Amino acid sequence: MKTKMTTILVDDEPLARQLLKEYLQDFPDIRIVGECRNGRQAIKAINEHRPDLVFLDIRMPGMDGFEILEHLTYVPHIIFSTAYGDYALKAFEMNAVDYLLKPYDRRRFSRAVQKAIARRSASAGDIDRIVELMQQSKEPGEFPERIFVRVGRKITPVQVRDILWIEAEEDYSLIHASSGAHLCNLSLNALEKRLNPSHFMRVHRSHIVACNSIEHLSGDGEGGFVAVLKDGSKVKVGRTYAPKIRQIVW
Repeated sequence: MKTKMTTILVDDEPLARQLLKEYLQDFPDIRIVGECRNGRQAIKAINEHRPDLVFLDIRMPGMDGFEILEHLTYVPHIIFSTAYGDYALKAFEMNAVDYLLKPYDRRRFSRAVQKAIARRSASAGDIDRIVELMQQSKEPGEFPERIFVRVGRKITPVQVRDILWIEAEEDYSLIHASSGAHLCNLSLNALEKRLNPSHFMRVHRSHIVACNSIEHLSGDGEGGFVAVLKDGSKVKVGRTYAPKIRQIVW
């Protein structure tokens, strides 16, 4: 499944951020999730949103672009954007995707973005293959204690005991756990086969719930049911699955 690339714009000059937004209109698959005018804002936004790509100015009041990178718990792909050419060597030593020297035109900007897209695609493919191998690394007949997911360029385990419910997301699945929502490279059908049926139940063609996360059932107003989970989530129950889940809840 193709997902949009996310980006954050970091520059103390409003006009510079406006130009980035204008040029990014040529790339509808890139979504801006934040704008920052200083280092403090940038650190908070990048660590929180974990974007795929950051356009980062170097000289800003209070904290420069390199100092920002030192405070990140998550390091995305970086395109430096600056009016000063004497930092280029240091930028590439830090594995920057590109170094845009202001003023730059739309064509130069486009080349930099294409590099970022190519690098993201290559690294994502490699990580997905590693995730797939890790999902398979269990003894036959054994139910896994964790499911591996890709978060940016990192592989993170989700403890099965923390999973509340799972929903289909095209050929993938979205795991809702106490730690948050995580996109998994396994389909809902594949996950159903891996999870212990004593602890997890298919309640809809697009939903699986953890049995111990169900608080109660309520009517949906259309003759069907909704499973209300302990965290307040409401999950649609398909009519063909309703009799089985009623036996457990009632």
